[in-house]
Amino acid sequence: MTSKERVRKAIAHEMPDRVPLDYTAREEITRALEDRLSLKPGESLLNRFGVDLRGARPTFRNERGLLHYADPSIEVTAEGLHIDIWGVGFRPNRTDVGFYMDLARHPLQRIERLGEIEAYAWPSPDLWDYSGVAGLARASADYFVGGHSRGIFEISWFLRGFNEFLTDLVLEPARAEAVMDHVQHYLMERTRRVLEAGEGLIDLMEYNDDVGGQQGLLISPELWRRHLKPRMAAFTALCRQHGAAVKYHSCGGVRPIIPDLIEIGVDVLNPIQTLAEGMEPEALKREFGAHITLHGGIDTQQLLPHAAPQTVRDHVRRMIACLGENGGYILGPSHVFQADVPIDNVLAIYEAALA
Repeated sequence: MTSKERVRKAIAHEMPDRVPLDYTAREEITRALEDRLSLKPGESLLNRFGVDLRGARPTFRNERGLLHYADPSIEVTAEGLHIDIWGVGFRPNRTDVGFYMDLARHPLQRIERLGEIEAYAWPSPDLWDYSGVAGLARASADYFVGGHSRGIFEISWFLRGFNEFLTDLVLEPARAEAVMDHVQHYLMERTRRVLEAGEGLIDLMEYNDDVGGQQGLLISPELWRRHLKPRMAAFTALCRQHGAAVKYHSCGGVRPIIPDLIEIGVDVLNPIQTLAEGMEPEALKREFGAHITLHGGIDTQQLLPHAAPQTVRDHVRRMIACLGENGGYILGPSHVFQADVPIDNVLAIYEAALA
């Protein structure tokens, strides 16, 4: 099978020739792997690992900072904060296990009136150049090609502040809705332009919106269903109009809303953070495996940083045997490979999966 055929079959809950593979990692890990494998110029790490998915994204039109979180940074303040297109500020933080951008400024934290939200300098989808999307997709014609969108919940609380936004959801829902509506307008229009520019070649759109933590959802299922589910349903419907499957990314324990994701047409759930509350992969497969494809599941919290390579290989084989039964599984890490993961353990994953 081609990679495209392999992933399509898995998402259709049919058995492919082997489990589809994905790869996401910190830059430090990717560089170390390229050095270890002595890749030649132009040789692809993704090809070496048999990775079946590729990306096709628009390019940012303006000058952007070298340091950023998820969206481009467009300004650095005198205090050293890197300001993204939303006006959210991040501070660089080099730790013992990698380099990160820490959230440091919420531009709407002190607003009170709806008029202040309306008057805010919201970003425009015009910031992006979509003309190259189809070319990127054609260059990866044999692979399952994905686009990407951030999510409403994360951006909204980044803007407003976590405590303030959650308080708004309960006590001042009109204020929370106003923020979310502006965020959704941008995300939906940007996604529409990506899909149209892709000329039918985009197989999958990812919606990236962390609503879970280690102990479960960050908000109640009822609040998620009231405020976020209808907006997610609109995003799913847009993608389906263009023939694209939908992947929902949320870290943490999102077990209570998985039936809702299935109901609104989400095809793939990522990244299956196996040590979070309610996210035991075998149980998820039993309960939901016939209706949604599980993507990820190789633990990056305890297994990969600390286990021996043979233990990793054995675990990968068990996950393939369990989660890959009758399709419905794309193998990958339960988050990106962090800088505390030994290179030998990353290699062990793909050795076992391709054996």
